[in-house]
Amino acid sequence: MPSLIRKLFHKSEEPNDGLTQPQREAIVDLLNYCMYADNLVFLAEDRLIADTAAKFNWDSKVPFDQFEVRSVSNARNARESQVYRDQFLGSISDRLSTDAVKAQALDLCQELFLADGARSDEEDEVLQNLRQLLE
Repeated sequence: MPSLIRKLFHKSEEPNDGLTQPQREAIVDLLNYCMYADNLVFLAEDRLIADTAAKFNWDSKVPFDQFEVRSVSNARNARESQVYRDQFLGSISDRLSTDAVKAQALDLCQELFLADGARSDEEDEVLQNLRQLLE
């Protein structure tokens, strides 16, 4: 009987989205970085990030709202400093860890760049750089 109760109430260790928490965080960091690529922030871009994160099995030990504030700050800093950008993007690449997750992240970046209706030259340049970094 105790094993049946344990099975009923035992939380699955494997998240439904198939991602680790560092991968989820890296994707959100990358999307925030991309949102600031053209120095214009549109509601549709912010909404895409929120909708993407809502689909994740976010670790409750790391409240998303707190992480998001830190992520946006890091993304802004990365846009302003080449040294910080290199570290930030290197960290994202390391945390994404697998080719499949890197491809998923690149797809989400492309979707974000189209969320406002058009892709800018700055966004094209960022996407090219991200492809080199992640492929």
